[in-house]
Amino acid sequence: MRAGPIAKSIARQRDCSLLACWPALVYNGLTCLSFGRVMATEILECTLPGAGPVAVRVRPMAINILVGNEQPSYSFDPAGRLIGAFEDGCNYRRALDGRVLRKWAGPDGRRRQWLSAEESSAFAARVHTFAQEVADTLGDARVEVLCGWTAERLAADVAWFSRIYRPVSILPPDQYLALVIQATEGCSYNRCTFCDFYRDRPFRIKSPAELRAHIEEVQAFFGAALGLRKSLFLADANALVAPMPRIRAWLDQIDEAGVRRPGGIFSFIDAFDVGRKSAAEWAELGSRGLRRVYIGMESGDDALLRFLAKPGTANDVVDAVRTLKAGNVAVSVIIMTGAGGQQYAESHVANTVAALNAMPLGEGDIIYFSPFFEQPGSAYAGLAASAGITPLSPDQVAMQEAALRAGLSTGASGQAEQSRKGAAQISRYDIREFVY
Repeated sequence: MRAGPIAKSIARQRDCSLLACWPALVYNGLTCLSFGRVMATEILECTLPGAGPVAVRVRPMAINILVGNEQPSYSFDPAGRLIGAFEDGCNYRRALDGRVLRKWAGPDGRRRQWLSAEESSAFAARVHTFAQEVADTLGDARVEVLCGWTAERLAADVAWFSRIYRPVSILPPDQYLALVIQATEGCSYNRCTFCDFYRDRPFRIKSPAELRAHIEEVQAFFGAALGLRKSLFLADANALVAPMPRIRAWLDQIDEAGVRRPGGIFSFIDAFDVGRKSAAEWAELGSRGLRRVYIGMESGDDALLRFLAKPGTANDVVDAVRTLKAGNVAVSVIIMTGAGGQQYAESHVANTVAALNAMPLGEGDIIYFSPFFEQPGSAYAGLAASAGITPLSPDQVAMQEAALRAGLSTGASGQAEQSRKGAAQISRYDIREFVY
């Protein structure tokens, strides 16, 4: 790289917490990465014609370019990939598959738009061109990873990611920055009327050889950017349904490959599959690094569960949570607000509150309230039309969430009380916000 004649490079150490430097790492009030220390930030400064003063914050976890009075700003992972930006009042999140989600504040709340493929490619190419100019002007080896990200390289990187992963369809909000290892593909049940995340693939468990090759490819793809991924998520939808010998082998392979993350291991599980393993087996998995599992309960109302084609009952979920907690594994329970419309609204709230209050939830556990969004052409849409279901308005969905929160016992805390010791955390889970 060359150092431009107008460059003024100043490196200095500054203690800076992750949240202060990069608020985009907080999703829906939940911190995706949790650190027990502050991180040292090196700041490089220069001036670019047409852009003015530019500050570059170089940290072990990310590189941030801030223009002028810190706006616009751009964030890159340690390998140099664009992952986020803020321009003209809009927040942009770039997925590893190349898609870009734009979010901004509208008169009726937060607005979202997925850019088209062409717009996403053009946006990333423009930002990376600017990052190259900044890096060239600074002439500093610490930002050399920002160089060389041409449109062709960006396209090749997206194609590489797509070869390694079947689509990463969904993750819990606190795991959006996890390292995903697809030990399985698809969903072992895959018949819920409202869900189309895994309709494109049959459920299967990867062989040891397949998983080893997958992990090697993941390591090669992320490279230096593995440092940004502080937890590991075993995917897809119900990976822990696999037999214990297979899961033990997975964990051995993860350790042998050196991809275990400091934040621990996380995964989805269907409630009716929890009982396939004893509390002792869950405790064994906990001792091997399993920190929390996520259960899509959706509702505590059995009639609504039947309408959604969810197997089992609310009591089955309560029993599953007790089994997991007996094994010292934390739990996240996901509730859909608005599901079943007005016809199920009253029983949905009353029975869900009763079920949640019967669970031994506490510190380390999370209750997610996820607004329901009907997918056009889904089985739910047809069933709801046949049953004459009247959907709730956005305001009514918000009121339903408020009623659910109000009915919870003191074992759970909202955003304002999350630091209270011993309480489960409560947060919203908007699937429209998901970007990996």
